[in-house]
Formats: sequence, C-alpha cells, structure tokens
Amino acid sequence: MTRLVTRAALLAGIAIGASGLVALPAEAANGVATANYYVNNPAVGPASNLTPESALVTASIDTGGSPESLIPVSSAGLLWSGTADLTITGEQWNDGTAVALANSSAKAYAPIDGIPVSGSTSDVSVTVTDAKISNDGINDPGIGALSGVAQPISNAGADNYSDVTFEYDPVSDFVASGDTPGAQTQFAQDVQVPTSAGVSSVKTTLGAFGLSAQNNTGNTPLAANTKYYYWVVQQPGATDQATNVNVAAWTANATNGVEANNSYKCYPNVAIAADPTLESYVQPGATVNYGGQSLPASQGPCIYYYGNTGGALYYQSPNGEFTTPKLGSLTIGKTATVAGKKGTVAIADKSTYKASGTVQLTTKGGKVLAKGKFGLQPNKSGKITLTLTKAGVTAANKHQSGKLVLTSNWGQSSSTKSIKL
Repeated sequence: MTRLVTRAALLAGIAIGASGLVALPAEAANGVATANYYVNNPAVGPASNLTPESALVTASIDTGGSPESLIPVSSAGLLWSGTADLTITGEQWNDGTAVALANSSAKAYAPIDGIPVSGSTSDVSVTVTDAKISNDGINDPGIGALSGVAQPISNAGADNYSDVTFEYDPVSDFVASGDTPGAQTQFAQDVQVPTSAGVSSVKTTLGAFGLSAQNNTGNTPLAANTKYYYWVVQQPGATDQATNVNVAAWTANATNGVEANNSYKCYPNVAIAADPTLESYVQPGATVNYGGQSLPASQGPCIYYYGNTGGALYYQSPNGEFTTPKLGSLTIGKTATVAGKKGTVAIADKSTYKASGTVQLTTKGGKVLAKGKFGLQPNKSGKITLTLTKAGVTAANKHQSGKLVLTSNWGQSSSTKSIKL
C-alpha cells in the first residue's frame, strides 16, 4: 500500500525527506500555501496483549503543533537535510516580527513549525496567489499587491489533527513481495490525534480475538502462530475548519475550446478570511462567472490537509514486528452416550485459551440429529450435553453416526468430524 507524492504535489509546495516533512512556498499560478512546518518521523512502539488473533500496537507521532518561528535564510538558501537534499528559500514576511525587515520585499527569513495546537489562536502564515485572468471571456481581477506575500493569520481555534493508520502484513507475504507490503496487507481504522506540541502516543488493536470481538469491532482476526510486520502511516496535519471554494475563474482551463466547469478547492477558513476575493466567494448565494456561466462559488465544508490542497500527503514509520501465539485445538470423543433425548460426548481444550461455543450433529443429507453448547477453561476436559431431535433419537436407537459441526467462539477447530450415537 505504498503512497507516492506526485510532481503536482511538489509544485503545490510539498517535499518529503528522511528527516520529516516540510511545506514550501507554493509555485502554482493560483493557490493557497499555509505555513512551512516540519515534523519528525513516526516511530512504532512494542506490541502487547498478544492473542492468536489480535495484538495491541502502539506508536509515537509528532503532529507538528508548535507556534510559528522564523529562521534566517541566506541568499543561497538553507539546506534542511542532507539526506532529503532539500533547500529552503527565504520568503517575504510582513508581520513585523522578523529583525531588520524594513523593506517588506526582503526574503531573508522562512517560517517553520507553523501548525498551531488544536484550539489555539496562534498565528500561522499563508500565501494566497490569485493571478489576474482576462482571456476567454474570463474576468478575474486577482487579489492585487498581496498576491504571493506571506500574511499572518490566526488559527481561530481550529480543530487540527493528524490522521494515523496502522498497517500490517504477514512477514511471509511481505518478503514474497520483495520486502514491500504485499497483497495480504491490511489496515486498522484511522485514528485522529489532536495537534499538540511535542510527541503524542497512539495505539490500536489489530485483528480481534473471539467472535464477539470480531462482531463488535468488524476487525478481521489475525492468523494464529504467524509473524507480522506492522507500521504507521501518518498524515501529519489537517483541519475540518475549511471550505470548498469554486476557483474555476482562476484556472483558465479549456479543452477543445470548451471552458472547464466547476473547479473546487479546499482552503482553511482562516486563509479564506485573509483574502478579500476568497471571502467574497463564501458569502451566501455567491457565484463566480466563468466563460459566461454563473457557477456556485462555495460547496460547503471540507477537510484541508496542511501543505497540500490535494490531500495526498503521507509518510510512514519503520516496521515493527510481533508473532501471534498458537491457538490449539479441541478434541471431541468419537462416541456419544445417549439416554432418552439427551446425550453426552467428551471434549478437551488442548490450547492455552478458553473455549466455548455450539455444536450440531447432522446426517450426510443435512438433517439435524442433535444440538448442544460447551464451555471449557484452557487445557481442561469436559463434556458436551446434546439435545436430540426426533431424528436423533431414531439414529441413536440404530447406533448410527452423524457429522459434528463445531462453532467455537474463540477460533479453535475440532479434530473430530464424525461421532457415533
């Protein structure tokens, strides 16, 4: 389940390196770039509470939630990471916090760590680029002098979070796929972690042990006595305080002479509020005119992924590993002792886990002869009490055999397929 960062994402201002993630100033003709920021790679923790069909796994993640700071950048740029081979260039900065920036066009600083803590009112920077378009019947004035200039905007108490997904694959499948996630790779439900300063811990259960847990969680059980690799895939910054805005008037796209239709993009509400053109688009009943068409300007709420309006920004931790224990089996006697409409048959739980469930005795044609329930502690023996049907009583009188169907609530299988009444 490898995720790739496309060239389009890079042009939107994103680069991923071994030391983390950095958002760069947008180069696209029209768009919005939020503050630069970096986060450390996630790290998996140990697995615990191992059962034959489940494991509790943990990880440590950095959501990047720090107040914005400025770092000096020389005219040659700042090499952020030798491994990542990523150079940060300076920006225009006009919030007055940098030293010796009397000239607002100076590009001597770059903002980093710009994702504010959830619910905070910390400022971040935003660069809105809305170029003037006046061709093909389009009349978009752009936003003028502030286009492309970093502007301080407040987080406004936005609900910021990181999406974290645990993925896992049997080692045999991973190796057979060339030491990459294979066809048997599965993933747990996403965990949303509120943005906060420093490192946050996150955990989830992979698989589920027992039918009750499987039914309640919807999780597929892990295979018993199997070695797994597991890892974390993290989207390190998102907010649901955002709106889809129709920027068709920005695009000037045409195919075979026909102008593009709706072209919605997701922007943070605080970025929209910082730009008069965007703000006008989200007013009640607002429309945009594109190629003579009047189109709705707003499409309602969306989720904005910091640093990438496309939302395809992920990176993953190194692998952890665990091995599920053996499950064991249930052994059932070959003969049932019958008295009237009741019968008993011996059963033994040859596993280190408790066992319980139901049994049903049928003929080859599927006619039910008897039903029963059982419950055993680990490595213990006992008896199943069967209630015979009318057909079962007849079969018992003739000492006939039936096929035993056992359903264990804990996954154990029976070694006996046929018993004699």
